[in-house]
Amino acid sequence: MKKTRYALISAIMLLSLGGCKMENINVQKSETIAIQQNTPATEYEKVKIYLPSNDEQNVNVTEKEVQIEKNDEPMVELVQALVTEKALPEGTEVEHWSVSKDDAPAITIDFNKAFSDGINKTGTTGETIMLESLLNTVWSYFSPASVVITVDGEVLETGHNIYDRPFTSPSLGANEKPDAEK
Repeated sequence: MKKTRYALISAIMLLSLGGCKMENINVQKSETIAIQQNTPATEYEKVKIYLPSNDEQNVNVTEKEVQIEKNDEPMVELVQALVTEKALPEGTEVEHWSVSKDDAPAITIDFNKAFSDGINKTGTTGETIMLESLLNTVWSYFSPASVVITVDGEVLETGHNIYDRPFTSPSLGANEKPDAEK
């Protein structure tokens, strides 16, 4: 009788332990599923960027449609797309950017030093085409009233120009100072 009782108690204990193990496995599976369900898929959006044309005789930009990650930092994504396509100097990064809440929004983009260093290594034509690629891309995406470009919080200065005024058009020619101000 004692052996039967001992065997019965042992069997009950084994069954209850086995049930606990199965319960733990179920909990782990449901936690894994919950984690997978809470991780959002990366979304992308198609945008137009502007790249230097292949024609060395003309200083033009050409339009290209690319996909960028859709997130809270579209300026960073746009600039990275331009760097990837070699329209902006390698290593160029956006340090900070902002858009005013006005009816005619003003955009300020502050770049790292790699941006100005890269532009300074080009001639006038290279500088013009890089800035027009950037400005056309920004205008296409944001439609601002103006764009201010700085480097490490300071006015962008190159060997060819000092960009101390806001750009009011994606074309550099439209932003030239009148003769009286030169």
